[in-house]
Amino acid sequence: MTDKASRLIRFIRAQVKHVTAESCEATVELEHRGAGVFTASATGRIGEPDQLRAVARATSDALCDAFDAKSVKVRVVSIHLVESLTHRTVLVTLAVTRGSDQGTLLGVCDATRDPVRAAALAVLNATNRFLEL
Repeated sequence: MTDKASRLIRFIRAQVKHVTAESCEATVELEHRGAGVFTASATGRIGEPDQLRAVARATSDALCDAFDAKSVKVRVVSIHLVESLTHRTVLVTLAVTRGSDQGTLLGVCDATRDPVRAAALAVLNATNRFLEL
């Protein structure tokens, strides 16, 4: 699908707030066409890698909530911020289950401008075909 308006899941926002000097909370909002908005949060430690992992976990939790009726489970296996000469990229590996189907998925997103947003979009990139987004 190339028309963003026709997507089943639409990314709304991702943000990270510092809760204490050592911890943060990531919040992600997704809209499931016809089912409403799903918001999930996850905590993590301060530091960019841990914050991106929290965003990825919140995104996977929001997806699980949005697809609860279809018994979809999404778990973050790993997330990495890769830096090259001029770009930053988020790579995420997910373990997914839908009914009896299981798999491991890889998602990627350019993180040069906004790594927090990229962490959420990398999860959606990984799951879009599996969940038929």
